[in-house]
Amino acid sequence: MESSFDKQQMSEWLKEVLPNALEECKVPKREDEVIIVYEVNRLFDWVKINRLKRNYPNSIIVPIVTEHLTYSTGIAIELVLPALLIKPLQKSKFLRIVKKLYTSYQDKKASTLTMLELSQQVSQHHTSPFREAFLKRLIRGEIDNEQEIIQSASFLSTNCIPNIVFLIQGYIDSDAIPHDASSNITNVFRQHFANKAPLSFLHFERYLLLLMRIPTEYNSFKHWTAGELCLLEVIETLKKDYCIHLFMGVGGVFQDAMHVKESYSQARKARRKPPIDNIHIRYYEDLTKHVQLQKAIHYIEEHYDEQLTVRDVAKYISFSPTHFSRLFKKETGRNFVDYVAFTRLIKSLPFLRKYDYTVEKISSTCGFNTPNYYSLTFKKYVGISPTDYRNTTEILFK
Repeated sequence: MESSFDKQQMSEWLKEVLPNALEECKVPKREDEVIIVYEVNRLFDWVKINRLKRNYPNSIIVPIVTEHLTYSTGIAIELVLPALLIKPLQKSKFLRIVKKLYTSYQDKKASTLTMLELSQQVSQHHTSPFREAFLKRLIRGEIDNEQEIIQSASFLSTNCIPNIVFLIQGYIDSDAIPHDASSNITNVFRQHFANKAPLSFLHFERYLLLLMRIPTEYNSFKHWTAGELCLLEVIETLKKDYCIHLFMGVGGVFQDAMHVKESYSQARKARRKPPIDNIHIRYYEDLTKHVQLQKAIHYIEEHYDEQLTVRDVAKYISFSPTHFSRLFKKETGRNFVDYVAFTRLIKSLPFLRKYDYTVEKISSTCGFNTPNYYSLTFKKYVGISPTDYRNTTEILFK
């Protein structure tokens, strides 16, 4: 404690209930079983508390947080601390916690307050603000030195630092009962991935980002069979039980924390492309790396509202139509006609959401030959008609 007055006051209070039980221990040994009271006056003090926790594993550490840092109390939950006090100290609360900790100390128990009790006592939010801020800086590429990664240990354990990013969008059926879609999505993910992989969620722009740490032996989420099965179960559970339809882009795996931003960038890019096998999931690793085909795809995306033929696009990249068609199917997983149709479908979604255009006008604007062909294509890939889709509610993760 920095204040001698606070030390004296605490000592006097302790003498009333535990006159001989506790004493100030200035230099405890690693093997000592003591209660360490540490005042948090600066954010970095949480890092010091984490060090104390490592250096004195048998001890009970109680932070006393100054008023201007009460917003940081969520870190106590991340550090699994059994109790926490807020300044100015209240005698009754202080003594109540001390009695419980002393009983625990004597009985060799782990803690006096459950994590649920602690979370209710210190905050209504179960996510540390530092954890969220750190993860946002991580995916923005604003963390460029290992020291920041090391310091993050005060609110994010090393085995929870993500190595892959999922960018999630979705909608709710028009006849679904209103509910908190975001909470339902995160809860279902946590239920299915419990004990399989640490998860974190961020509301980023208008998307939901799922940041996951998959087992280090896998260099691709697709290679982690158990994880991919869980993901498919999450998608089906949300669709069946909550009428929530998810669509996501999946980035690559990066074991170096400072490169996780690349996974986020890849997930964004993948989400905009036509999927291969499952309309709900698009993997960045499935996107072609062939330079000429990338050029062809860019051309399709720029001219989707025009009449496009295999011959025209093949000529644009100096390929023969036959060679181009064969290579395009191999690299994208779709034939040219399907790929163009799906690209046009993706481009039509904002018109359905934001404008009152008729289906006829949207189909014409987006390059479909007839409204019927547009509706059939939409139903084939999305599972509902353009009109039904317009009546659904887009999930905005704010």
